[in-house]
Amino acid sequence: MPDPGWRLERLPHGRVDFLAASGQRHEDVDVVRAFPLSHPDGLVAIVAADGSELAWIESLAALGDELAADLRAELAAREFLPLIARIDAVNDAEPAEWSVVTDRGPRRFRVAGSDDVSRPGDGSAVITDTHGVRYRIPSLAALDATSRRLFEKNL
Repeated sequence: MPDPGWRLERLPHGRVDFLAASGQRHEDVDVVRAFPLSHPDGLVAIVAADGSELAWIESLAALGDELAADLRAELAAREFLPLIARIDAVNDAEPAEWSVVTDRGPRRFRVAGSDDVSRPGDGSAVITDTHGVRYRIPSLAALDATSRRLFEKNL
């Protein structure tokens, strides 16, 4: 695997610095996926605190194992995306309150409207609550009948 000429350094407080090939240090960078659902293993940007792009990664697989693992760990820490396994209830209020079971346990959250529910086209769905937290249903078809009915009723 070719060396990209730069590296990441995780600091004790949990933040990440970017060390450019020139030796310049950029503190507290963000590692961001461009398309987290459709391209989970590629199209990643490393962004400086001022918003400028420091590096663009077409594919994590094209990087060395250690750097790819560091990037995956940083992305996992950044992306909180609970997977919904079951929908127990959705009320008719606005915003609607959803009661679900996720891979991280039961959750209750509010969804402002149908604009906050997207269907990427691969049979999945992404629901964004009123606090901006995203929840993903990997396969609508795999949900039980009650969950599917509650989901469709609230679109």
